[in-house]
Amino acid sequence: MTKTQELPVPPDGIDDGHVRPIRGWRRHASPLSVVVFGLVLVLGLTGVLGHERTWSAEANDVVLSVDSPETIRNGEFLEMRIGVESSRRIGELVIGIRRSLWEDMTVNTMIPAATDEESVDGEFRFTFGPLEPGGEFMLKADLQVNPDIVAGNAGTITVYDGDEPIVDTAIEIRVLP
Repeated sequence: MTKTQELPVPPDGIDDGHVRPIRGWRRHASPLSVVVFGLVLVLGLTGVLGHERTWSAEANDVVLSVDSPETIRNGEFLEMRIGVESSRRIGELVIGIRRSLWEDMTVNTMIPAATDEESVDGEFRFTFGPLEPGGEFMLKADLQVNPDIVAGNAGTITVYDGDEPIVDTAIEIRVLP
């Protein structure tokens, strides 16, 4: 005994033109999507939409280096690494970060934790204790860019021995929407 199958009735508004196979260019994805995808790949490979940079300065036998994204987008997380190498003794290592550099950024983590934190003359200052000759120090800060930054932030990072400035470098982070 054979059963005959009845074809289901299509919903209102659907006709045979919607069911027929499509031929020609309409059969494939738009070439525009491939071009847009290729453009995104090229922008990503060239670093136009974001890349990391190292700023460094040397003075008074102390080398300061800062690794951070130079270009970043709103809402993204970033890691800033501040390194200090000294061939002289620093009695009280203090890292000063100009307020304008971290304006509208949220600091999520700083490792190691400072023994003292203060705001002095438009600068956040973090005290870490002595650094012996030949010593190296690395401060890692995890930040998030808040959405209200329009073009970017700029400021300086300074290494102090107590209240005496030793070396500084200017930093500029461009923020894209």
